Amino acid sequence: MEFLDTVKRDRHKVQRPESLIQSFERKLKAGPHVFKLRFVSRHEWPLVENILNASLTPRGPRAFSKVGIVDSPETGSDLRRHVFDWDDLQIFHAVATTGSMSAAAAALGCQQSTVSKRMRQLESRLGSQLIERRAAGVVLTPAGENALDYVITMQRSAQQLENRVSGQDRAMEGQVVLRTPDGLSTYWLARHMPEFMRIHPSIDLKLVNDQSPAIGDHAAHLSITFLPEKGMDVRADELGTLHYVPVASRDFINTYGAPQSLSDVMNLRFLTLEQYDKSLNTWGIQAAETNSLIKYSFRTDISSVLFETIRYGGGIAMAPTYLASLYPDELVVLDYEFHQSMRFWLKYQPGSHEIGRVKCVGDWITELFDRKKNPWFRDEFCHPREFSGITVIEPQQ
Repeated sequence: MEFLDTVKRDRHKVQRPESLIQSFERKLKAGPHVFKLRFVSRHEWPLVENILNASLTPRGPRAFSKVGIVDSPETGSDLRRHVFDWDDLQIFHAVATTGSMSAAAAALGCQQSTVSKRMRQLESRLGSQLIERRAAGVVLTPAGENALDYVITMQRSAQQLENRVSGQDRAMEGQVVLRTPDGLSTYWLARHMPEFMRIHPSIDLKLVNDQSPAIGDHAAHLSITFLPEKGMDVRADELGTLHYVPVASRDFINTYGAPQSLSDVMNLRFLTLEQYDKSLNTWGIQAAETNSLIKYSFRTDISSVLFETIRYGGGIAMAPTYLASLYPDELVVLDYEFHQSMRFWLKYQPGSHEIGRVKCVGDWITELFDRKKNPWFRDEFCHPREFSGITVIEPQQ
C-alpha cells in the first residue's frame, strides 16, 4: 500500500508525526474509500491512534434516525468490523423491551428492516441467538436474557458517566422522567405540579403512565410503584399507604336512595378496578369473597376512568380515602366496616438519586406524601370522617 511505503520510507519522522498525518489526510480526501492499515512496528504506534481517528471520521453525510440508528449500508471495511457498534445494543434493548421488531422500530424511529438486519448482525457478532421470532412477537433466549442484563448495566453506567463528566449530577436543570399510576398522577400530583414548575422552571418534568414502555432514554429516573423493590442496587423509599372504602356520588344516592343494610348495598350498581398487574394481588381473601357476591356493571383498569364514573353517578366502587378530602361535597362514604389497603414506594433508577435534579423531584414527591400533613396516607387506617366533612352512610339494623 502506498501509504505504508511512505511510513517505512520516512521512519525518521516518527518524532514529528504531524507531517505524516497531514499527508494521510490529503490521501483520504483524494481517495473514495477507507484505507486498510497494518503497522508492523511498535515504534510506529504513536501514529496509529491519529490514523485510526482520521480513518473513522465521516467524509460525507450519513442517514441517522431520531436516536442515531444508521439506515445507510455498512462500509464493509475490516476496520469497522473491529469496532463494536453501540447502536446494535440499543436496538436489541428496544426489541427486548417492546417484544416485537415493529414496535422497536417505531420507538427508535427507524425502519423495521433496519432493526431486523442489525439484530442479525449482533447475533452473528456474539455467536449466539438472542431472540426467537414468533408470530406474536419475539421472546428472549437464555443468552438474550443474559445479554439484556449486561446492556441495561452498560446503559446505566454510560448515563452516570455522562452526568458526572458534564456536571449534570449537580445541575438543577434538565429532564426528569417520573413514572406513576394514573390515579395518583391525575388526582394528587397534577394539582401540585404548577407550584413545582414555578419554583423549578429549569427542571423539565416528564410524567409517564406506569404502563408505558421504558426504552433507552425514556427509562424513568423515578417511579411510584405498588410493588416492593427487591434489587440490591435499587433505592426504594416507602411513601405511604392507600386506604380504600366504598364510595358513591351524592347524585347516585339521591336517585337510588341510601342503602339501609348490606343486602341493600348488594342490590345496587357496582363498579370495579381490575388490576392490570396480576402480581399486585392487593385485595386478598376478603375481597375475593366479596367479589363472588357482587355482580359488577362496569369494569376498567384505568383508575381515573373509574373515579370519574363514580363522580357522575355511575355506581358504587372502592376508592382511596384521600379523594374524600378533595371531593367532600360530591361523594358519600358507605361505612360497612370494610376497607382495603395498599402500600406504595418511590423507586429510584440505580445511581439517579445522586443527580441533583432527580433528588429535587424525589424530595418534592416525598413532601407531597408527608403522612403527618396528610393522614389519609398513613399506614394505619384513618376514617374519612376524621379529616373531612364528607357524608357517611351507616347501615340501619
